[in-house]
Amino acid sequence: MISFLIFSGEYTKAMSKDWHSGHFSCWQCDEALTGQRYVLRDEHPYCIKCYESVFANVCEECNKIIGIDSKDLSYKDKHWHEACFLCNKCRVSLVDKQFGSKSEKIYCGGCYDAQFASRCDGCEVTF
Repeated sequence: MISFLIFSGEYTKAMSKDWHSGHFSCWQCDEALTGQRYVLRDEHPYCIKCYESVFANVCEECNKIIGIDSKDLSYKDKHWHEACFLCNKCRVSLVDKQFGSKSEKIYCGGCYDAQFASRCDGCEVTF
């Protein structure tokens, strides 16, 4: 390990350590992180761009990356932006609501029942 004494004002403190400003860099692209937002993963710092391109999930609805500043909603290994978590039929938001899933698609309770629920053969009311 190479040791450098830090006498100048060009240093930073991150991850409970002291760094020369040029040595605190993204684990993926090696860009300097001094003064920048970063994400720590497996004890390695990543710039936001690299972290999102390597680790972020992709939204099932819009196929865009779900960035670190976005809420990532998930169900059965699928992920959605909060604004994209919608009923496949009527497009109502499913955030904080009960929903059903059929053939890899999600539905609000009403659309799920109307399309897939078992019905009484006598009165046709759903079970």
